Amino acid sequence: MAESYGQFCPIAQAAEVLTERWTLLVVRELLMGSTRFNELQRGVPRMSSSLLSKRLRELERAGVIVRRPLEGERGHAYELTPAGEALGPLVVSLGTWSREHLKREITAEEADPALLMWDVRRSLRLDRLPEERVVTFFRYRDAEDGKRAWWLVAEPSGADLCFTDPGHSIDLQVDAEARAMAEVWVGKTDLGAAMRAKRIKVNGPDHLIRTMPDWLGLSTFAYPDPAAELARRLA
Repeated sequence: MAESYGQFCPIAQAAEVLTERWTLLVVRELLMGSTRFNELQRGVPRMSSSLLSKRLRELERAGVIVRRPLEGERGHAYELTPAGEALGPLVVSLGTWSREHLKREITAEEADPALLMWDVRRSLRLDRLPEERVVTFFRYRDAEDGKRAWWLVAEPSGADLCFTDPGHSIDLQVDAEARAMAEVWVGKTDLGAAMRAKRIKVNGPDHLIRTMPDWLGLSTFAYPDPAAELARRLA
């Protein structure tokens, strides 16, 4: 936990728990439904395993999360306590404030395909898929090795994100600049504009391309009411 500010102010005391590097992003992942260590790690891919373990212990000591053993498996599940769930409006408000007031451009370094694809996978609107299974191959033309190719297998029962070819026939192929896809994802530009500028190319049947913006979804903060969108996803 952060060194004490030595103040009785509730804001200072909350900051001691929440403003250590990465802590709020770990809370974001927990609010988005991640409960296992490897799921949390995929949401913060540049955070070391040792630091993630440390932050989870700190949140547990602060009463923000509880750790429960997994039945019949090794490892633990991490769940928000009522105090942790109460952070939801705060996290949403911070994201909304950033969107409306910071208006920063996304840099090439920030457009991390690993985080982007993890967010895409969990934000899919599976009830709007035009077919029983849609396999989309994403290629990020400007990404480093190991982050360039992704297979997203979406079905009404759930979605899998693969680093290697899962062996299914590909329905859609997306060739994109990572930065362009990130800008579409957070609502800074729309998919059609990025495609017209050739920053994103989509190949496949017309009906899948036409419906893609509907079932693919967007970042929680790309919608007019992020709080309502987050609640919908967690329902």
